[in-house]
Amino acid sequence: MTITIGDNDPRISYAVAQGATQTAFTVPFEFFDNADLNFYVDGTLKTITTHYTVSGGNGSTGAIATSSGNSVVGITGGSTVVITRSIKQQRTTDFPTSGPFNIASLNTELDRFTAIAADLQDSVDRSLKLIDHDSQVDTQIPLLATRKGTVLGFNASTGAAEAGPKIADVGTLAAISADISSLADIEDGTTATDAISGLAAIKANVTTVAGVASNVTTVAGIASNVTAVAGDATDIGAVAAKATEIGRLGTSDAVADMALLGTSDAVSDMNALAAITSDISAVGAKASIITATLASNLTTVSPQVATLQSLAGIFSGTQSLTVTVASGNLYGGGGTGNVFYINGSSNPALTLVQGITYTFDVSDSSVSGHPLAFKDSGGSAFTTGVTTNGTAGSAGATVVIVVPSTGTMPASYYCTSHGAGMGNTIATQTNDIATVAADIPDINIVANNLSTIGAKATIDEATALAIAL
Repeated sequence: MTITIGDNDPRISYAVAQGATQTAFTVPFEFFDNADLNFYVDGTLKTITTHYTVSGGNGSTGAIATSSGNSVVGITGGSTVVITRSIKQQRTTDFPTSGPFNIASLNTELDRFTAIAADLQDSVDRSLKLIDHDSQVDTQIPLLATRKGTVLGFNASTGAAEAGPKIADVGTLAAISADISSLADIEDGTTATDAISGLAAIKANVTTVAGVASNVTTVAGIASNVTAVAGDATDIGAVAAKATEIGRLGTSDAVADMALLGTSDAVSDMNALAAITSDISAVGAKASIITATLASNLTTVSPQVATLQSLAGIFSGTQSLTVTVASGNLYGGGGTGNVFYINGSSNPALTLVQGITYTFDVSDSSVSGHPLAFKDSGGSAFTTGVTTNGTAGSAGATVVIVVPSTGTMPASYYCTSHGAGMGNTIATQTNDIATVAADIPDINIVANNLSTIGAKATIDEATALAIAL
C-alpha cells in the first residue's frame, strides 16, 4: 500500500445526532498501531481499553468501538467525536547493506514516513503562522516570566510577538466599556456638549447630595407615596385648616367613641340608617302622635305579621311560597334524607284555601332534580289547575296551583323523582272570607233594617207570651 499526502487527512469529526446513541466510529485514514490514534469526546481525550477498542490498522483503515470495561457504552446525541492520528517518530525497520531487499517492509516504512509527514502537516495547518506572502518577522513568544498573566500582543513597529496588557486590566476595561463609551459621547458632544463642565459648575450641589445619599435612596423607594401626597395637596391643606376640630377629636373620650363607631357592626348599622334617612325624618315629623299606647299596639301586632300576611294573600287571592331542599325527617317515618323546605320549614303539612292561587318558587339550585307535584286523596296525580314553569332548580322556575272551590282536592305534595317522603299532607278549607264578602249586600240590607227587626222581635215576644198564658 502506498500513501500520498494529498489523499491522507489524519483527522475525522463526527456529530452524534440528537436522540441517537452511537457506539462505532469509522477511521477512514491509514494507521499502523492502536496507539497511533487519539479519541476525543466533547474535547476530552479518552483512554484506549478503558474507554474504547480499536480494530484494523497495520497500514490500513479501521474502526473504534466505545466501551467501559467489558461493556459497550454508547455516546449520546448532541456529542462531538474527533479522531486524529499522531504516529511516534521512529524507524521500525533496518534494511541490510547488501543482499535481498524486503520490498514490503520498505513500503511499510515509507508509508509510516508519509503518514508522519501528514500528521505534521495537520499540526502546522492548525498552528499560528505567517501567511505565505507576509514579511519575515520573529514569531517566538516572550519568556514564561514575561508573558504570565498577559494577553498576546504584537509590536506596533515590527509586528513581532510580545507580552501585551495584563489580563486583569483588559477584563476591567471590558466591564466598564459601556461607561467609557458614555463618557466619550459626553466629551465629544454626542450626548451633551460640555456635560462634564456643567457638572463641575455644580460640584458643591453634587457634594451636598452625596452627603444625603441614603436619604435620597429612601425617598426614591417611596416615590409613589410622595407622588400620591402631592396629588392630595388640596385635601391636606383643607385638613390643616381644621386643626382645632381635629384636636377636639383627639381627646381620649372622642377616640374611645370613634373606636366604638368604627366597628364593622356599627359601620354597617350607620350605612343602613343612611339609606333610610328620609324615613327617619318622616317619623320625626310624626313624633307627637307616636304614643306609648301605639307602641304597645305595635308590639301586639308584631307576632301576628305572618298571619296578617296570610290574610292579605287570601284577600288578594294569591300567595307565594319559597321551596328549597335540605336534609330532614322523611314523611311517613322513613328516617332522614332530602326533604322539601316550604318558607324555611321542613316538609310541613300545608293548609290551602279553596279558590286561592299558590305559586311555589322552585328556582333555588338545591331543588334541581326534585320536581314538585301533587296527589289527590286516592294517590293519583293531581293536575287540575296546576301549571309548571321552567325546570326545578333553574332561574324563574315555579309550580302554580289554583285550588278548586269544589270537586277533587289536592291531598299531598311530593317529589316525582324521590317519592312522598320529601313532602307531606295538604288540607283544604273553604274561603269563609270570600263567602262573607259575597254576602255583603245581604248583610247591608239586614244592617239597614235593624230597627224594624227589633220592633218585630218585641211584638212577636208579646204575642208569644199572650198565647202562652
